Amino acid sequence: MSDKSPNDFPCLLIVTDFLSAKIDYCNDYTLALLAYDEQEMIGKYFSEIVSKATLILFESYIRPSVLESSESIEVQITLRTKAAERIPSVSNVRLHEGKLYWSIFTAVQRDKLYQELIETRDSLEKKAEALTQLTRIDPLSSLLNRRAATQDISVLIHRVKRSFTPMAFLLIDVDFFKKINDTYGHDKGDEVLISLSKALKSSCRETDILARWGGEEFLMVLYNSSVRGTAKFCESLHDKVAKLCFDDVSLTLSIGVSQLSQALLVEKNISDLLIKQADTALFEAKETGRNRTVFFKPSSTK
Repeated sequence: MSDKSPNDFPCLLIVTDFLSAKIDYCNDYTLALLAYDEQEMIGKYFSEIVSKATLILFESYIRPSVLESSESIEVQITLRTKAAERIPSVSNVRLHEGKLYWSIFTAVQRDKLYQELIETRDSLEKKAEALTQLTRIDPLSSLLNRRAATQDISVLIHRVKRSFTPMAFLLIDVDFFKKINDTYGHDKGDEVLISLSKALKSSCRETDILARWGGEEFLMVLYNSSVRGTAKFCESLHDKVAKLCFDDVSLTLSIGVSQLSQALLVEKNISDLLIKQADTALFEAKETGRNRTVFFKPSSTK
């Protein structure tokens, strides 16, 4: 077997004088990586081949460590090549007879792999978030679906229980929607629902909840909305929908409204109760001529 040489090691081997910090020795791997020849390297100050941050680390951590225990293990440093390129590295340092013996391993591939892992993680998180979002969205209207709305309403109710804020539940139904489908076809019906969804969404605030509740029925929850404010909102909504153009198709809505009061906060299933009340009011709006808003009254019957 041939004699072993420091030049056979795939790492940087450097010896520096502890007091002067000048380089006494380095192996060929060091010269090749940092792009120096031997004459340039020997006698050079160690500070000339590392970053300023590494110098601070040397004075604050590495030097005290080797003085105390004669070594400093797995310290992250940054080397600088002759062309001033930065190379992330990990070093082990030992003090022996006034000399510092450095074994330094480059961490470029490690850092690259770490960065790739971070990017992969971020990508997976974004995809998971996108998939989660897809499960919450109704594909036709691009509004929340029923399940997602139910979840968000639960969160909102929990918040309101801690600090009461008035809310209104609106069940919105397209009048004579079956006639639109039967007369103009389902493609026209879908067009109507898509345009209506956009109109409803443009009327909502970020704090409100809007969902396609089923078929041509929509649920809207207005946060911090008094009876007066809700009535004004519904009036504006009727006007906005009346201005939508669908060739020969005219569009009107029936809206049933239930209003959250502090007295209802003692109920177990508050959202279910409010939606049921809004549904009762919606039925009354349909029965009394459509194209109107009806607020739930305790005496209302379905």
